[in-house]
Order: sequence, then structure tokens, then C-alpha cells
Amino acid sequence: MEVTLKVKRYEFGNDLGSSEQSYTIEIDGQDTLLDALLQIRDEKDPTLGFRGSCRSGFCGDCTMTVHGKGAITCRTKVEEASKKSKDGVIPIAPMKLTKVVKDLIYDDEQFHWAKIKATEPWVDVASTVPDQDQKISNEQVKELRLAMSCTQCGLCDQGCVVLAIDKTYLGPGALTKAFRTVHDSRDTRYKERLDSLSGKRGMWDCAHCFEASEHCPKGIEPTDRIFDLHDKVIKEDLGVGGAKRHYKSFAASVKADGWLDEARLAIESEGLGNVKGILRLIPLAVKAALRGKRPMPYFLHKKRPGHKKIRSIFEKWEVKK
Repeated sequence: MEVTLKVKRYEFGNDLGSSEQSYTIEIDGQDTLLDALLQIRDEKDPTLGFRGSCRSGFCGDCTMTVHGKGAITCRTKVEEASKKSKDGVIPIAPMKLTKVVKDLIYDDEQFHWAKIKATEPWVDVASTVPDQDQKISNEQVKELRLAMSCTQCGLCDQGCVVLAIDKTYLGPGALTKAFRTVHDSRDTRYKERLDSLSGKRGMWDCAHCFEASEHCPKGIEPTDRIFDLHDKVIKEDLGVGGAKRHYKSFAASVKADGWLDEARLAIESEGLGNVKGILRLIPLAVKAALRGKRPMPYFLHKKRPGHKKIRSIFEKWEVKK
């Protein structure tokens, strides 16, 4: 079949910015978009820059933006992609949220490898443990295997709504990698890791939107892996700073009154002894008031009808825990 690929072109240091270039080729519809790019590079334009390694969906190198959405090009058929536009033209661009180096090549060190390194994704085993005892059970491996199947394709990070606003957030890719290490019973830095991941730009910045899971092509469910980290921190009563206080205050408020006391949550999240932190909340409170949002002081917060039933749910959960 004849197909046209409209490719985003960019040359590092070019003040003119990016442009688009169209290439029309003859190719089997069952070939992949990566095959099409390779054909263009070999037959039409040797200057076209893109990445691709395994050609089997295992390395994550060839992730690009196709029709405005993230796609692994070695797993996307040409015919399938062509049908998504009325004129059959397939637009291909580099990954979103990334620093482009050339054409379809982005800076993957900045996008996710540096963040993965920041989680220190290796198991630290006590030097006194004999080699034959440095093993984990098959049951535990089963739980790890799904997270270990991540190819670092970056699609979960590309779909993350938090990274779209704050690129310093660790992101679902790095946190999924961190889950694998934290969940390994041989690791001697369990609590230290959870405390570190609970810090700023860490696990608690997740917006719970499930976009990361929606974008994952391997079914790893990165959002659920982040929830697993949350559960470990809560169960072990670990974590540092406002995130831990925020969680406890939220639960205590709903348990007490049957609904969230926002004023109490804001103050207790900062810490009752943190006068500077509480004072910093004043401009935010003024803005909220000007927009008609005026939470009552928590000593005046009224209980909702049915609050006793809600409290009983908390109490039953606390007994089971």
C-alpha cells in the first residue's frame, strides 16, 4: 500500500524551531511504523533521526507520538495507523513532555533515567547474609514479576497529568521501578526508601487519575503500584513531612464529623507547631474566601447527619488492621 508519513523534524541548535516533512512510500500494510521509518531513512532521507532497537516491543526505544497519542512504533501496524485519519496521512512526532534532541529523538536521560537513578533501584543485601540465603520465595516473585516487565517505554509518564504541570515529579515510571525494590524482602533499606519516596515530588504527588495505567501497554497498572507504596507507608507509619500529617488529618476529620474539615486539614498538614507554615496559608485562605469558598474554623465544624455510621466504618477497619 501507499502511505504518507508526516514527520516532525527538529535540528538541535536550529533557531527556526521544528518543521514537518512528508514522505510517501510503498509498504506492506502489516509492516510497522518503525519499519516505515527505517525504509524512509534507507531509501529517501538518511538524515532522519529516530530510535529503535529490539523491534519486538521489549526495549521501549521507539516510543513516539502518533496521531497525537503515545505509541510504540514497532508494535503499531502501518495499515492500522493509516485508518485513523481521513486522508490516510500518519503524523509522527517525538514524545510529549520531553526535550527533543533531533527529529524524533528525545533526551531520555532527562525524561526518566535520571529519575529512576534517583530511586536507587538496586537491592541492598546485608553483607553478613550467606549467598545461599539471598533468595526470595516464588510467591513474592509473582508479585514482582509484573512490575519487572516494564520496558521503560515512557508512555505512563507521557500520560501523567502531574508531570504535565511539574516535570520534577518522579512520575509513575520511576515509582514503579521503586516498587520493585521496596517489595523485595532482601533489601535492608526498606524504611529509608519509603521515607525518601514520601518526600517532595514523590509518591504523594500522584493525582490518582489512573492515566498512567490507561497508557501502560504492558498492563502493569503503575497507578496501583503507587497505591501499593502508599499502603506500605501507612501500614508501617512511615513517611516524612506534610504528606503523612495530611493523610492522618484527612482520616481523623472524616471519622469525627462524617465529612472533610478543610481548615483543619490545611493546618494539621502544615503541623500545629509550624507557625511559619500556617502563616503561609493566609494568602491562600484569602483567595479562597474571595471566590466564595470559606471553610469554617475547625472548632466550629458541624457534624454531618449519619456521621456515627461513618465512624463505625473507620472503627471496623481499624480493628481489622
